[in-house]
This record gives sequence, structure tokens and C-alpha cells, in this order.
Amino acid sequence: MKRQLIPNRRLFVIALSLVLLASSATWILTQVEAASGAANGSVMDKVDDFTEVLKEAGFSLTPGEFTYWDMVEATCQGQAPQAGNNPWPNVYLSLQLPPHQGVTPPLPIDRYWQLDKDEAIVLVGQTPPGVAFFHYQVFAIMVPGIDHRMMMPVGDAINMRTINTIGPGANNRPIVYIITGNRETERRVRAAARKAGYPASIINVEAISPVIAPLGTGAEGSWFVLVNRLAVTQDPPAVEDYAKNPPYEVFRLTPNQPIADDPEPVPVLRVQGTGQTEMPLYPSLKLLRQAILDSYPGLPLKELDTAISHDTPLPDLHATVGEKPYVGLQRGIDVFGASRDNVTLTTYPWFMLRDGEDEFVIVYGANHETTGKGTYTSFTLYADKDRWLGLKDSTVTSNNYDADGQPGDSARRFLCPDDPSQCPADVKYLYAWKVARHCNGEDFCMELKAEFVNMDGQTYECNLYDWYNFEEGQPLIGPFDPDNAEMNITWRTYVEPATNVGPDDNELLYDRAIYFGPYFSEP
Repeated sequence: MKRQLIPNRRLFVIALSLVLLASSATWILTQVEAASGAANGSVMDKVDDFTEVLKEAGFSLTPGEFTYWDMVEATCQGQAPQAGNNPWPNVYLSLQLPPHQGVTPPLPIDRYWQLDKDEAIVLVGQTPPGVAFFHYQVFAIMVPGIDHRMMMPVGDAINMRTINTIGPGANNRPIVYIITGNRETERRVRAAARKAGYPASIINVEAISPVIAPLGTGAEGSWFVLVNRLAVTQDPPAVEDYAKNPPYEVFRLTPNQPIADDPEPVPVLRVQGTGQTEMPLYPSLKLLRQAILDSYPGLPLKELDTAISHDTPLPDLHATVGEKPYVGLQRGIDVFGASRDNVTLTTYPWFMLRDGEDEFVIVYGANHETTGKGTYTSFTLYADKDRWLGLKDSTVTSNNYDADGQPGDSARRFLCPDDPSQCPADVKYLYAWKVARHCNGEDFCMELKAEFVNMDGQTYECNLYDWYNFEEGQPLIGPFDPDNAEMNITWRTYVEPATNVGPDDNELLYDRAIYFGPYFSEP
């Protein structure tokens, strides 16, 4: 009998141990999830405590707002020189703050603000839901000593791969976001956030070094804009609700007693590039190009050049440079809102897609998402060479390059329409789309919409302004006519997963486009 009891006891002990271990693991997981959920659910509940702690720490608070910014509408109203953004359903939120007492903004735009040397701005809220990409980025709009708009990022963006929050994942998660140029101010605001009950793991700081953009009010200070950009919508209702009801509380913090100068250092930038390039795909890309040309025999055409965006002068003839903010600062050249999170490429020269004309564009290249060089990539059709206005449904993102088919299907229809086995093996990394006034049911075709509407389906009342003529008050040039506008194709490739920043454009195969039609052969 004893010989039988010993193994039974062992089995009992083992079974009991496993039960206890499983229970312990379940309890730990439950506590982690509870802590995460509590922080997410109560981030706004602690705002009143946070503001009281900040007041006790010697700060006066000026409330602001963080709201959806329709860049097309802003451009139509003369409040921005150029839209140049992926239009709805891509979303841009931006910060609105009242100007400091006695300061008159140089431009009639309520999205631009200043920050004194010892001040901070704090956002408390939740990150975007239902998207594959988002980031937060401060841009210096105007910098003392440079007499034109710069739109220069002050450092690297805080994106969905680098943001501090409580998981799982980075979407719809709690954050405290601090913007300041003073290290002592940063320390005090961090301490206040912790005292109010916010965990250190959700605190983010975007530091503005006065070396990059001098701080202060009035003529001695720079003007800034904060943008929260999100793209690749996966949950349209949630994203629309986020845009219409942004979950944030915003304050500018001004110390009641001046804080000694303790400037934030110049930020260390993330290294772009891995040394791995897309060049092994180049032979197949050349085969795709030739297959596209062969598909439309006899049609007049022009192969459009592709270059880093804003390589051409703006309406007032001042130069621009993209994705190199500190180069732009040193040379006094407009960076034009290009974040280091991405590479932006644009076709030149501009073309037209007119109703009643047999003209279209074939857009093709490597899908930088499937090659691993970007979290996502997209192409957008823009209208008006000076204002870059995005039209309805004018963006295609890389997750939709092949719809619900196999990777590379959009390229196979050119390379091997009759026998898929004749395609090169790496066709799965390629894509090819048509952009036309009318698609007539053709697959992989972006149709130029006649509607020029906002996210609520309302038609834009759009005028064009001489935005750069500040002294003349942005004189009206005339109404925008989307049916007779010059156009371009612009690509964006955001955040290489290996580096958490935009890819090195030298490691990409540049996306390309071919215009077919009579536009360039007309007198």
C-alpha cells in the first residue's frame, strides 16, 4: 500500500504545484492588465489633481485645445501656404493656445504659439485608436533672424514605436506629453505628474533646444506648431470619433517665479539607414517599367522625374529642403514640414488629368512596407502646383496596394498577365497602379474624384492666396478649380522598423510614374 501512496502523493504534489503556478501566473497577468486598464481609464480623471499639484509647484496654467486641423480648409482660407498632407481619412491634430499677453502673432493663424524660456506645455490624454501609424512632432514655424517660414522639426518625432505608454500596444493608450526648453522646468513638471499619480512609464518629453529654435515671446522668440499625425486607418469609426472628439487636456505652464536658465541640449537624432538596400529588386523594376511602356503602344507619354519633395522654388522663389532640418536651419532654407520620420518623394514636372482627354498616369515601384524599409508607404494625388491640395480619396496606402490579393498582384498584370509563373520571383515586392479621371471598373486604379469635400462631405469654398506676401495681407489670387489644376504624385515612406525613424532614401528604390496622354506634346 505504501508503494502505491508514494507515487500518488507525488502526483498530487505535482498537480497542486501546477495549479498554484497557473493561478499565480493568472493573478500576475490580471494585475498587469488591471494596472494598464486603470491607467488608461483614469488618465483624464487625474487631470484635476495634476493641475492642483502644478499650482502648488508654482505654475500658472493657461488652458488650450488640441483639435483636428483640416489643412485643405486652412489653405483655402489663407491660414496656411500649402496643404501638402494626406487628406481625410488621414488625420492631423494640432495645438491651439492663446498668445502671450501683449504679443500679436505675425500671422492670423491660431495654431502657432510661442514658449518662454522657462515655460512648458503639457498634454494629458490618449494616443490614437485604430491606426497603423501615428506620431507627435513640434515644428519651428518661424525662427528669429530668418525672414521667412521654416516649418522645421526641432528634433525627432515621438512615434508609435518610441512613445512611452502602458501596453499592450501603443494605440488608445494613456500619455502625459511635456514640451519645454528648460531642464529644471522639465524636472518639476515630471515630479508633479508623478505626485498626481501618473506612472513614469507614460511620461514623454519633446525638448526644444534654444540652439535650434530660440525661446521667448514676441520678436525674440520662435513660433511653433505641434502636430499629431495618424495614417493607415484600421477602425474608421474610432478614428473619426478621435478626430471630432480628441481625448486631451492641454495647458501652458508659466512659473510664478522665473526659473534660472537651464536649456535643454540639442537632441541626439536617431540614425537613419541600415546598409540594406532595395537595389536587388532593380532588375525586376526595370522589367516592370518596360512592361508598362509596352502595354500602351502608340500613346504619347512622358516619364516623370522623381525627387525629394520641395526641390523646386515656392511661389515667392525662396528655396526649400526636405527631411534635413538642421541643414535647412544652417542655410536658412525652408524645411517645409518634412519630418525625419519619413522620406517624401514627388513627381516633376506637373501634369493634368482633364475630363474628356485620354490621359492617365501609371505609378509603380517597390512596396517599401513589404521590403521592410517602412512601417507604411503611400502615394497621393495633389492638385495645384503651389498649394498641393489633396482631393477626395486621393491616397492609396501600401496595405492596399494589392487589395485582397497576393502581394505583387498589381504588378503581375503588367509583367505576366497570362502566366504568373513567368514573373520574376520578387514580383511580390512590386506594385503598379493607374491614376485616371475615370477608371471604368479597372482594378488597381485610383479615380480622380470630382468632389472636393471635407470629412463631413461638405464642399470646400476654396480660394487661393498670395500667402507669402505678408505685408499685403495675403491678397486673393482666385478660386481653386479642381477640374483644371496641375497635379503631381507624392509618395511617403514612414518609419523603418529597424531604426524607428524614416529610411535613408539612398537605400530605397525611388517610386516612379509615367504620364500617358497629349499634355506634354501640346503647344
